[in-house]
Amino acid sequence: MSMHNKNLILRHLDLSWNKGEFNKIKSFLSERFFYKTTFTDEILDADQYIEFIHILRDAMPDLSVDIELIMSEDNRVMTQISFFGPVVKTFYGIPASDKIITFPAVSIWEIEDNKITSVDTLIDMTGIGRQLGMPVAPQIPLSIRSHSSLNVNTSKQAP
Repeated sequence: MSMHNKNLILRHLDLSWNKGEFNKIKSFLSERFFYKTTFTDEILDADQYIEFIHILRDAMPDLSVDIELIMSEDNRVMTQISFFGPVVKTFYGIPASDKIITFPAVSIWEIEDNKITSVDTLIDMTGIGRQLGMPVAPQIPLSIRSHSSLNVNTSKQAP
């Protein structure tokens, strides 16, 4: 079952993200399908997911999606993917640029009855911003010792 699920995801990624064959995407998705991504706070249904892919591919027509890692257990598949290509049209706050950007994404896919029921994707938005010279969230150093409200003994003592 694990190999079958991996192959399902690989076929889906190739046809949808790499080739933009939008008319075939729904055949991979269950009626209950939903998609979560760090590109938006919304939870997308199947039609919105297809539109999301369309918007991204329209903004990055030379988009290439490379699968770096794929693992499967039971009804879940995990992928680590690299997206790369030039951004020719602004999308989701990412400005058009003549630069080729690359960004990683990690997704957890759930499958039931040979259909994808959900995808939860974490994308390195800060990395995209850095490549395009956009302001990014400040790096906030976390030091336990600087928090006076925490009473933590960090000295090593023998038992």
